[in-house]
Amino acid sequence: MNELLTLNGKEIQIEHFNRTLMYGEGVFETFRYNEGLPKFIKKHYQRLVRGAKTLGISPITEEDYIYYIEETVKQAEGNDLYVKTILVSEGNSEFSVLPVSSKLLTIVRPFRPRQKEKISLTIAPFKVHSSDPLLKIKSTNYMRNVLGKRYARENGFDDVVFLNENDEITETSSANIFWIKGRFLYTPSVDCGILPGITREVVIEEAKKDGWTVVEGRFYLDDLKKADYIFVTNALNGIIRVGKFNFI
Repeated sequence: MNELLTLNGKEIQIEHFNRTLMYGEGVFETFRYNEGLPKFIKKHYQRLVRGAKTLGISPITEEDYIYYIEETVKQAEGNDLYVKTILVSEGNSEFSVLPVSSKLLTIVRPFRPRQKEKISLTIAPFKVHSSDPLLKIKSTNYMRNVLGKRYARENGFDDVVFLNENDEITETSSANIFWIKGRFLYTPSVDCGILPGITREVVIEEAKKDGWTVVEGRFYLDDLKKADYIFVTNALNGIIRVGKFNFI
């Protein structure tokens, strides 16, 4: 017989989400749709494809990616929207085999601006490893980030900063981190085990154009303690200033 799946004992068909549900075998992108696609939508698509290649998921074309987003947005209410696209994998549940195909799941809801001008950060209670390939893609295997965010909230902070096996600063659960000292702009290198964020890339490019000395490298908490200004970036909220940082 074919594979049988039940939910509370009743047979169900979830072939579109089976492998993604069981193994986190999917990749996603999140962005703001404000009366139109974001300026860097092509970069979102390209990163989705890179992540899919890492996981062995067959990609979709850029034309289909845009089409599915626009078709979903047409059915939503409002012009300022949160959009999450997830490339889910299809195939049988044997975990070692490659998925056979993919489909794009698109989630749209009204965009809710941040209520705080500044956020607070603390150190995650566990470390990441710089060699982990999942750190460099936006995988639906996301519980590390969820646990970090929950820890922050339970302890009165907005988010955590992850350190790697060498106690080097990496990123938060949902953003890249930067800091300023004088005319120098610092941010961890991708080699530390971070997601190469799209807004991160733009900030680096614009800072160089404006005459800042940008340093991507390996840094520690002592480096952050000396900062004049700390901020984080992501595609959904742009640049967010850090008002409080717990270094313990």
